[in-house]
Amino acid sequence: MSNVTHISRENPQYCIDAAAVPAARVGSKAQLVFETHDARGGKLREAWQVHQTTPDFSERFPKVNPVTGPVFIDGAEPGDTVAVRIIEIGLDDQGFILVKPDMGITHGKVEKPIAKICRVVAGEVLFDDLRFPVSPMVGVIAVAPAGGPISPALVGRYGGNMDCKRVAVGATLYLPVQVAGAMLYVGDIHASMGDGEVTGTGIEIGGSVTVEVELMKGNARQWPWLETETDIISIASAPTYEEAGRIGVDQMIDLLGTRLGLNPTDAYMLISAIGDVRINQSCGSTADISVRVEMPRLGHGIIRHQDR
Repeated sequence: MSNVTHISRENPQYCIDAAAVPAARVGSKAQLVFETHDARGGKLREAWQVHQTTPDFSERFPKVNPVTGPVFIDGAEPGDTVAVRIIEIGLDDQGFILVKPDMGITHGKVEKPIAKICRVVAGEVLFDDLRFPVSPMVGVIAVAPAGGPISPALVGRYGGNMDCKRVAVGATLYLPVQVAGAMLYVGDIHASMGDGEVTGTGIEIGGSVTVEVELMKGNARQWPWLETETDIISIASAPTYEEAGRIGVDQMIDLLGTRLGLNPTDAYMLISAIGDVRINQSCGSTADISVRVEMPRLGHGIIRHQDR
């Protein structure tokens, strides 16, 4: 694909909004490069700045998790699907991770917010005198919801702050279109993030995300789902883990019915036998808990008898 559309991070967005002025308009298949800021808009460059860069959470749309976009996709209508294939994730030279007294899966570990600046050098994150390989992923990919603007810190059927570490290079994310034009947003890169994102942050970092988007007419599913070379993954969210897990498993049952021709009972049993329910993000924030259900694709850990 020869034409690539670049979307600058010079005008970060702090809400995901169907009524926003598009930053770009593309056809039903296009390659895009989204430049993105980190979760604090690129303002937290030294650890002591953690206090002066704290978002005002009394605002309707706090300045957290800025996204780039939106991109209007010609011909996209509710009921369609937008496929977003991650081609490349470029990282800035440093990011941050922080801990707050009242945020995360456990509280009271610190008396005040503490940030750590982590440089990225030669494909590794420098964590004081420790280092580990980068594992870039995209925290927020969203189409605009139909119900009005929403913070990019939140998550739902439209995508949003899924914080799923499998949204990485080589994966394709499928999003159900909610409004005309889809209005695609991208942001919240991490140089590395563990399942659960237990403090509320991974290695938050700015950078760029190169994607190929393709409009698929009709047959939209109720929730986003993800496909990699080896796995098929349903993504769901809800206020509690139990409800999010139920939605994710129900979505996977439906996916397995489509892919493998299984009835719901057999699909449910197969998930219990070889599937994994994992927590993407459960960090005690205002966002719902995000989970994923992973199953191997046919030919990758699961085969039919006649294929032997």
